[in-house]
Amino acid sequence: MRSYILLAVLAALLALAAACNSSSPAKTPAASPDASPAAASFSFDCEAAIEATAPDAGSFPLEVTDSVDNAVTLEAPPQRVVSLSAGHTEILYALGAGGQVTAVDNTSDCPSAANDLPKVDAFSPSVEQIASLEPDLVVIFYDPGDLQSSLQALGIPVLNLAAPESVQGVYDQMELLGKATGHSGDAERVVGEMKEAVQGVQSRLGDAPEAPTVFHEIDTEYFSAGSGTFIGDLYGMLGAANIADATGEAYPQMSAEAIIQADPDVIVLADEDAGESAETVKARPGWGSVSAVKNGRVYVIDPDIVSRPGPRLVEALRTLAGYLYPGLFP
Repeated sequence: MRSYILLAVLAALLALAAACNSSSPAKTPAASPDASPAAASFSFDCEAAIEATAPDAGSFPLEVTDSVDNAVTLEAPPQRVVSLSAGHTEILYALGAGGQVTAVDNTSDCPSAANDLPKVDAFSPSVEQIASLEPDLVVIFYDPGDLQSSLQALGIPVLNLAAPESVQGVYDQMELLGKATGHSGDAERVVGEMKEAVQGVQSRLGDAPEAPTVFHEIDTEYFSAGSGTFIGDLYGMLGAANIADATGEAYPQMSAEAIIQADPDVIVLADEDAGESAETVKARPGWGSVSAVKNGRVYVIDPDIVSRPGPRLVEALRTLAGYLYPGLFP
């Protein structure tokens, strides 16, 4: 798990560098106090059986453009999709396209049905292995050099969808994948339900006390996530003051001294698999003086829900809201 997170950060850094000329991500709409209870209950359960729906072929052939401005023409809804990204695997299943997924990367373990599919190494991929799966669409979020061009030279369409920099970016990719797989209507419905659920969380922040400061720990080397990242956007939507923003970097490696000096009210650990916990943080030299440690506000979060941009972002937002505002989200 730890290696996946570090490689995901590396891939995101490479994607951010490649997209340095792109426009700023759109802001999530302001919270609506009228979010319906049904929408507010939206969830994506990894253990549940997720129904696959038939794709709509009416809009094909069509052309879609990926994160690196690569235009992909699809003559018909793809029936053999290889997903080399755990987040995009979850998106495909959430949209009802799970029946079209025939192979996934090694970290795709949600939904549980994905565990029964052939696995491909997304970070050291074999063109020959992928081609042997006879895909009619490959989805990647990281290209180690020439994967996309090599597959396209074999006539295999490839969508390179870099890690989204915001929640809105997740919605955009869900709609793009819905279009590419013949599930545009499903994507519109799911994204709408997710937006209402997110607005339901935000609508409760009107009674929030002063926004807490937060340190989000990705790894034991003190890597964090600031503005310009999906994780950073989650904290921004909740009004938290993210101490990583002071670095001006998307994924900064902070020093222990800088974190202690910033004195965050809340610490969120996404590196439990590396052995980190509230107890280990308390034992770090000098960290006992940090407000989050003194007040028992060091929390461990499942890194999958907060580092995989996809349908579980609603769960991530609810979980983080509970850490930041326990009085409002018991």
